Amino acid sequence: MDLASARLRIDGWRGKRVGVVGDLMLDRYVWGSATRISQEAPIPVVQVKNETARPGGAANVLHNITSLGGKAIAFGVIGDDANAETLLSLLGELDIATEAVVRHPDRITTEKTRIIAGNQQVVRVDSEREDPLAPAVVQEMLSRLRDAIDAGAVDGLIIEDYAKGTLNRESAHAIVALAERRGVPVALDPHPGNPLDLTGLTLMTPNRAEAFAMAGRYLTQGTAHLGDDEPLLAVAERLRSAWAVRYLLVTLGAGGMALFRDGDPPLHVPTQAREVFDVSGAGDTVITSFMLALLAGANAEEAAVLSNHAAGVVVGKVGTAPVYTEELLASFQAEQQTREAAR
Repeated sequence: MDLASARLRIDGWRGKRVGVVGDLMLDRYVWGSATRISQEAPIPVVQVKNETARPGGAANVLHNITSLGGKAIAFGVIGDDANAETLLSLLGELDIATEAVVRHPDRITTEKTRIIAGNQQVVRVDSEREDPLAPAVVQEMLSRLRDAIDAGAVDGLIIEDYAKGTLNRESAHAIVALAERRGVPVALDPHPGNPLDLTGLTLMTPNRAEAFAMAGRYLTQGTAHLGDDEPLLAVAERLRSAWAVRYLLVTLGAGGMALFRDGDPPLHVPTQAREVFDVSGAGDTVITSFMLALLAGANAEEAAVLSNHAAGVVVGKVGTAPVYTEELLASFQAEQQTREAAR
């Protein structure tokens, strides 16, 4: 895909309305430096310089939608606590619709705090509840999603499962059924620890380890040539057969990504990353850009290439972060300049 084609697709997805349902989280970062080891334990002492908060989990997908020019609509359940106020405030500043988010006093808003020394994450501290939602809360979440879909307010839907209790098999099936009856494409970022066993998905985006776990296979190392990676090919065939997913996109870290679909051979898309500082949230960027590309009329191969460039940008950032349209276009421009210089 050249720069002009990329710009055409990016312009085509501007304003597309994408709903995200799943585990909404707050990511906190404590930034500092570490120059000595504690006398109390063999751990670094981090001198704090700054603290920041960002949308995390499913909320990071919402952030990616808006940073790429789409319209994001949040669905999920958070607590009635200070972290909820902070998260809703952050999403509001990003012009993300949060009216459909359910606040419930029996839940706490998931918070992940990362201590960063220089560019190195030292430790992460999680505050969360993973027990399932009460049935009445699930029904409230589904009711708000149904109203939005029936009103024609959602062009595409992304299910973000981090196994934090928001989704279970029954609610996930209900979500897909709501979308199917209105012809809304659905993408899933799965979690092997919470098998949803869905069918009718447009897109699923596990990483290699998740794909092997979901298929019940031992994880193996990949090969340079996708056609020789027989374990991955077998896993992909098993997942596509069991889940009946239209597009299976397996992210391979430094190996790029592999696209599996009906009627075409597997497609390997080499990574575009030039520097890798942090892979946090890379999967969020992939599923967002692929969905937006499909809504803009791109075919699966074009969507995979766009997603690969977006992931290459985001892993060069420290911490959970979105990718912006200008950065995505710059990645295509740099690739085009490299090709022209090699002629």
